[in-house]
Amino acid sequence: MIDYDYVKQQVATLCTFPESKKLAHEMLPSYFETKVFQQKIETSEGINLISNIGSFSLGGIKDHAESLKIANLGGVLTGQELLVIANTVEALSNARKVILNHQEELPQLLEVAKKVPDLSYLGYLITSKIASNGLVKDEATPNLGNIRKQVRESYSRVTNALESIISESEMSGTIQDNVISVRGDRLVVQVKSNMRSRVPGIVHDASNTGMTLFIEPFKTVSLCNSWREFSLEEEREVLKVLQDLSSQVGSLSGEIDTGIHNAANLDFIVAKSKYSISLNVNSTDRKVEPLTNGKKTINLIEAKHPMLGEQAVPLNLQIGPNWNVLVITGPNTGGKTVAIKTVGLLVAMNQSGIQIPAEAGSQLPFFDGIYADIGDQQSISNSVSTFSSHIQNLNDILDNCSPQSLLLLDEVGSSTDPEEGSAIAKAVLEYLAEKGIPTLITTHHSTVTLMAESDNRMQNASFQLNPENLTPTYNLILGLPGQSYAMAVATRLGLKTEIIEKANKHLSEEFKEVSDWISKANQEKSKISKTTEVIEQKYQEVESIQAKLDQQINYLIDNRQKILDSIHHAAEEKYSEIEDLLEKARMAYSWNKHSGQSAESLETIIEDTQKSLDDIQLEQLKPRISDNSDEELKIGDTVTVRGLNLSGVITQLNHMTQMAELKIGNLRMDVDISRLEKELSEQKTPGINEPIRSSRPSLEEQISYSDRVDIRGMRAEPSLKMVETFLDQSLKNGLSKVIVIHGKGTGALRKAIRDFLEGHPLVSSFGSELDALGEDGATYVVLN
Repeated sequence: MIDYDYVKQQVATLCTFPESKKLAHEMLPSYFETKVFQQKIETSEGINLISNIGSFSLGGIKDHAESLKIANLGGVLTGQELLVIANTVEALSNARKVILNHQEELPQLLEVAKKVPDLSYLGYLITSKIASNGLVKDEATPNLGNIRKQVRESYSRVTNALESIISESEMSGTIQDNVISVRGDRLVVQVKSNMRSRVPGIVHDASNTGMTLFIEPFKTVSLCNSWREFSLEEEREVLKVLQDLSSQVGSLSGEIDTGIHNAANLDFIVAKSKYSISLNVNSTDRKVEPLTNGKKTINLIEAKHPMLGEQAVPLNLQIGPNWNVLVITGPNTGGKTVAIKTVGLLVAMNQSGIQIPAEAGSQLPFFDGIYADIGDQQSISNSVSTFSSHIQNLNDILDNCSPQSLLLLDEVGSSTDPEEGSAIAKAVLEYLAEKGIPTLITTHHSTVTLMAESDNRMQNASFQLNPENLTPTYNLILGLPGQSYAMAVATRLGLKTEIIEKANKHLSEEFKEVSDWISKANQEKSKISKTTEVIEQKYQEVESIQAKLDQQINYLIDNRQKILDSIHHAAEEKYSEIEDLLEKARMAYSWNKHSGQSAESLETIIEDTQKSLDDIQLEQLKPRISDNSDEELKIGDTVTVRGLNLSGVITQLNHMTQMAELKIGNLRMDVDISRLEKELSEQKTPGINEPIRSSRPSLEEQISYSDRVDIRGMRAEPSLKMVETFLDQSLKNGLSKVIVIHGKGTGALRKAIRDFLEGHPLVSSFGSELDALGEDGATYVVLN
């Protein structure tokens, strides 16, 4: 009814031997909560085993119940039968070993694997004595190899003697065929019946025509007897080996059966895991755990019916937590019945330990039963109508279900008078709502949807048609009652317009009012849904911004002292750099004879620079943290958020959570109280619109602190002025060598610069400063 047999068949095809396939065909959902929980864990471990551990197989196990029965009764098994048992034992041992080696990762499967006895010694015993072709090995006993050697040698003596007889010249015309034959374990030659007297010996057989006799010559009887004696001795030795191995198998038949039974359970679990993987092949995380807290909430996200595959339209459906009846309406073939079947099947799969095809976040509670009345169960032979069969099923369901059960009812109140059927459907829904039984119901009765809309224990959901072509969309919309669209579909399918018009006239006013109400309600709910989506999106954006802001605030608070220390360190370095420059300026005092500047002027510059340095006072920067313990914050206080240049007024205080709400302009934000610092009246928070001074040095400052100047792209005249200023400043800075970067280009700028440097009073020498590629793009200058 809910397609559970399809799932059982799919699991059975993934099992590897008959006993596990039998378990799959007998699979049923569990209605014991602890058992469901255990099965879910087993499947998860099976998925881990397949996906991450690998090298697990039970494919070597065959059906050999008959062989075990023979061995248990004292019979002798053939070499091939023993090999089948050895392969089974080896497969059991390998599976057991894999799980034991990963017992920490697979605790539930470990409990099953522990029940598989370790029979590896039996497999070794069989394979050490039986070859892969089923024959007993020469080394199986101390004497067997020697006996077989004697068999081969005695056989060779007999055949050599017979070939000698056949090849004798006097036998020409006597032998029918020049081959050695076997009759009754004796080696014979084929003699023409009319030449019988020419080959003395024992006649063992004759051909169908009587023209050929199979004769053992007297000359080879003794040799053949010797060969047969050794052959019988070999058979006795082989039989002894087979009897011993069969006895071992018989004594362990119980353990072998136990191992196969538990291995079948392991194989069945792995098959369910493989099926779970196949259902969720395109998802990384679709784990759906049953709720164990007593809540009866169903929440399916992007769920699919397994029979429909990846092409199915995903189903999003919810029941609860504060209501328990979902009424699904919509057009015929629109997806109503498939929807309730999907829910029922996924619940059954979940309680069978199979991971369902639904996205992460889906929830299914534990149910103590799944009851469904779907389809037409009328019976001509039993004089049962469709309506009668539905009522009988409904009676049985209501007698057995509980508030922990799941009910799936298709078209309650159909197949009878619409008004009476609608009354029955509404009464059933009221009864189920009162009992708190989770129920999914499909209906075409508009009055039922009206009742569901007005009862807070129920919710409507509907499948709609595509408004353009009136084809089913198969999308379930929660909260919206639907319509059957019978008139619209009939029109699309070509029913005569005249009939459609007459049909519209026959519709009752009440029906038209209900239809109009449903249409308006759907429009309003659609608007609300869209508005809710926008609000949700905006809320998520605000949450994201708040999270980033909190992260930035935490970073500033955590690293405030480091930032202040870094600024202080940079200032100290700059102070030292200025001191060094001042010292270099004193050392460069000697160049005044070339600069044309008076000594008195230079002394004045040095003294002014020194005075400026003396006026600079660097103090150790310390974080200013106010102690709010002495003076508690209160609503209306103006505070500063420590670590940020933000000031606001406290509008709410929660001492339990240690959080405060601030109003900063038009923005309100929640901040930890420990981050707040009460502002004094004279404190002033820098204004938002105050200009920010750039710390980027001017061109002259760049020249002042560098041993090179870049004039690429400049014209000759301004570049020469730049170089003049650069050389002058470099000498003041006490530099002895500098670089002028002019680039390669056409060479005009390079020539102008070098012509300018030739004979310059500050220049001692100059030359090409080749780059890494050996190209002449710069000139070095040695200063006087």
